[in-house]
Amino acid sequence: MNNNKTKPVLTKVDFVRRYQRGQFGNRAPTWDNLSQFLLSDYKGLVHIRNRVAGGMTWYNVPADLVVAHWRLALSMNYYPRQLYISAMCPTERTVFQGEVRRGLCGLDLHYTTVRRPMREALSEEEHNVSGIIAISLLRYYLCSNSYEWLSYLLDAYQDHVIEFTTLDTNWGTVSGYNTVFWECRAY
Repeated sequence: MNNNKTKPVLTKVDFVRRYQRGQFGNRAPTWDNLSQFLLSDYKGLVHIRNRVAGGMTWYNVPADLVVAHWRLALSMNYYPRQLYISAMCPTERTVFQGEVRRGLCGLDLHYTTVRRPMREALSEEEHNVSGIIAISLLRYYLCSNSYEWLSYLLDAYQDHVIEFTTLDTNWGTVSGYNTVFWECRAY
């Protein structure tokens, strides 16, 4: 149930549209398509992401190889409108990442401390905690701005999972946050 009358996120396409507008808070710099990325003149590593739930993703792609990776994705039967590009999170600075949601007994947290992209990190090490332990870990790792925003997201999107990465530094589109919020999805 969503008491704040916030529209639930029911599809990946809807999520990405709202994510790119900044609705879910601090995020990676993101481009809607290959043309936008090429116009940006961005030179760092990127992550070619997918608007298809569970779809493939390409991590740590150098800017000069984005076109080749984009073509590879198209050769794998993805359509251009299914793909978008984000600046690669500096995973070497990751201290904590995972997914959190409200459960029957408070917060449920699925997390890892492995310094790799989340899919890879969770396959290497994963932990599940709930209640006061989940809250304690989140308060320990997230800066106060990030924790406050996470609390807002959990209240506004009550039947959703919030996916995040917390770094040992501030990074992303909103200054003063050490946590990037990657996804908000209904469960």
